[in-house]
Amino acid sequence: MHTIFLRTALFTLPKDGHVPIGTLIIEGEIVDRPAGGLVVIAKTFKDERGRDLAGSQVELQLPWSKIDHIWVTANP
Repeated sequence: MHTIFLRTALFTLPKDGHVPIGTLIIEGEIVDRPAGGLVVIAKTFKDERGRDLAGSQVELQLPWSKIDHIWVTANP
């Protein structure tokens, strides 16, 4: 499992969008590392205080410029 902290919100979508508005923390699996960033299967979304946000699992292509740091944890 990887936890990714973003410098700024990744999305600003309508209220009924498929990704939470103002997402800051993404938990999921890194599935690829192309030259410009990471491809992540995002499973959990949290705000800057660690509170869970609603959202479905989705594949994201994250540019390196949006990633603050990554915390790598072992699978349980």
